[in-house]
Amino acid sequence: MKLTVLSENCSLIPPLSAEYGLSVYLEQGGTRLLFDAGCYGGCLDNARALGIDLHALTAIAFSHNHRDHCGGFVRLAGELRPACPVYAHAGFFRRKWWDHSADPVTQPTYENTLELVGPPMDSSFFFQQRITGFRLLSADVFPLGDDVYLLGNFPVPTGIESVHPSSVMEDAAGQMVRDTFRDEQVCVVRTKKGLVVLTGCAHNGIMNILETVKQRFPGEPVCAVFGGTHLVPPDTRRIEETAAYFARSSLACAGVCHCTGPEGTEAFSRLVPSYVPTGAGFTWEAD
Repeated sequence: MKLTVLSENCSLIPPLSAEYGLSVYLEQGGTRLLFDAGCYGGCLDNARALGIDLHALTAIAFSHNHRDHCGGFVRLAGELRPACPVYAHAGFFRRKWWDHSADPVTQPTYENTLELVGPPMDSSFFFQQRITGFRLLSADVFPLGDDVYLLGNFPVPTGIESVHPSSVMEDAAGQMVRDTFRDEQVCVVRTKKGLVVLTGCAHNGIMNILETVKQRFPGEPVCAVFGGTHLVPPDTRRIEETAAYFARSSLACAGVCHCTGPEGTEAFSRLVPSYVPTGAGFTWEAD
């Protein structure tokens, strides 16, 4: 198994571009998966720079419908016309916003306004682009093949991992309510060393998600975690407890990034021995 971060908030290799969001390329057996497409399509340029042929993809999956994870697909669809299956979880087309009035007043984003963060495309987009392999998943565990799985339907987090009130969505009645992120899914890869978990933002709570992974793959240890942990807006107690959870684990690698935020990243670098800086150009391999 080999994963390569194609785009992220920062770049570890100067020729590669950085953009807010996330896109990861995964190779496992005969599977070639693009997990998220970033915000604007920088993953395409970086893939070319790294010699990765995205025409050879066997699957594309979106971790959730925020545009910093699926927005780049608009450019990808126009340039690649992917013939492979494209997977999202049920609820992907629900409209979503970030309510900045719920941000901490100390944050520079604080203002009394709504920011549209949901998908930049509707369901007709895939038909218009002649992408016939788009599928909405509803299962708890969906096998992609070659020991690669998509997991969804996580318990709604409570307590310290409750969804921040700034994350809102339109419900079935057209009312604006706190988001439950029913569309969120993660990728799990089985390796000889254990399970590798790829997250987009972990809005359902990274500890909640990892405990659910353990329940669905009983007896199989999680050996590595890569992706966002959504520790923004920063909450000191949540950051410290999340870092402590990772520090107690037997993880060989904790490549948390993106929406982990600078405060969260600092805590991981200080408290979690397995933490590794992660950005565009980062690679990791396991048997």
